[in-house]
Amino acid sequence: MRKGKGAEQVPKMTGSQIIKRYKAGDRDFTGADLRGANLQAANLNSAILNWANLQAANLYGADLQGASLRGADLTRADLRRADLRAVCLDHADLTEAKVTSDQLALVASMQGAIIPEGTGGNEENEKDLEGAYLVGANLNGRDLRSVTLRGADLRGARLRKAKLGRSDLEQADLQEADLREADLRRAQLVGANLRWARLGSANLCRADLSKANLRGADLFLAKLKQANLRKASLRRADLRGADLRGANLRNVDLRRANLRMGTDLENADLRGARLGSAKLAEANLSGVDLRRAKLGGTILREVNLAGADLRGAKITARQLAQAGSLADARLPEGMNKG
Repeated sequence: MRKGKGAEQVPKMTGSQIIKRYKAGDRDFTGADLRGANLQAANLNSAILNWANLQAANLYGADLQGASLRGADLTRADLRRADLRAVCLDHADLTEAKVTSDQLALVASMQGAIIPEGTGGNEENEKDLEGAYLVGANLNGRDLRSVTLRGADLRGARLRKAKLGRSDLEQADLQEADLREADLRRAQLVGANLRWARLGSANLCRADLSKANLRGADLFLAKLKQANLRKASLRRADLRGADLRGANLRNVDLRRANLRMGTDLENADLRGARLGSAKLAEANLSGVDLRRAKLGGTILREVNLAGADLRGAKITARQLAQAGSLADARLPEGMNKG
């Protein structure tokens, strides 16, 4: 059994024993061994169960409001209908626990917690985690397809290889979250905060990231084909080798972004985009719509601009001279292909 540093081991207890001690005024059950204990409908309001072993415990309908279960082992525990309001579940292990997403949405903290696959137990609501507090939660590889996580707090959450296709993450806070290799196809991320998030090799094809904050995000080799990034902030983002073919990048902020190493922007819409000091060396911008785009200080060395529309773009003849190809490109008024 896991226990916190310096915590004393409490001998194995039965459900009736802990209930008796609670009624006598005892509240601290740190490190208690309660494997398989029957605590159905028990009153454990504000109890301290940090690092307790509650494997397969029966907590059906228990009152745990305000309790602290930091680091507790709740694998296979039955928490259905338990009151989890303001409960601390930091670093707790809820693998295969019976608990609903509605219950988890009421906890005070779940930083570093392992939550059960699908958060089942209530088929009607198991896909609703709107506004849930999941800071630092371990969700690596979880199947969260079509789940509602709108407005959820997922700062620093571990979502590597998670399945989030068609999920609703609108206005969610994913700052510094690990989403490497995650499947986010057609996900709704409108206005989401992904600042400094790790999205290397993630699949965001056809995802809606309009108005999202992706400043400093790692999108190395990410798949963003036909994604909607309109008015998103990608300032200083790492987009090396990313696939942005056909993406909507209208009025996007790409200042100082890194798009080198063959980033593919073929047929993307970059009208009104800000690309000041962006690194575009050797990127593919063939067929791209760059009308009214701002390219001051942008490096265009060996960039493929064949068929691109640059009418009204803020760009110098010196920059255009660096391009690898301008075949069939439409240039700003007064400029000629060198």
